[in-house]
Amino acid sequence: MTIRSINFISEATAIGLKPLPGTAIISITNPGELAPLIEGWEQLLRVGVADASYDEQTIESYGRMWPLSSRGFPTKAHAEAIRAFLDQLPPSIESLIIHCGAGVSRSGAVAKYAAARYGLPFPADYARHNEALFRLLEEPTVFDAALARYPARKPNLLLRLASFIGFSHSS
Repeated sequence: MTIRSINFISEATAIGLKPLPGTAIISITNPGELAPLIEGWEQLLRVGVADASYDEQTIESYGRMWPLSSRGFPTKAHAEAIRAFLDQLPPSIESLIIHCGAGVSRSGAVAKYAAARYGLPFPADYARHNEALFRLLEEPTVFDAALARYPARKPNLLLRLASFIGFSHSS
């Protein structure tokens, strides 16, 4: 694979792009949304992740509310999907385009990671990338230890029993 150029742009710009030969695109939108890209890209990855950043201190401050409060935030699964996509790009791909809403933080994080991975230049002073997503891309397990302290809670016993016997409540 010979990636020779990496560009990160806004969704508005990406929507107007015609697919180019030898070009892959990573489309980053908010969870549950899809950018209406023109069909025909050689390689396309769609990722639904919120533009939210965090660190170990943020996880600690949310405590046991983290699993509920962090829905849509960048996760190990997002990073692994992006890394797997980059791993499987065929040798014919020479250009990589990454877009997110504004073309600044989420796409900037992926572009910074991809540039380092492929030995391409990236502005050394660029600091507007999503730091949590970038850290996850570099090392998908970076937050595992902090997250292990706050596993998703099981519903209370009454709700579990009601679910078990098939009872449901509707208003």
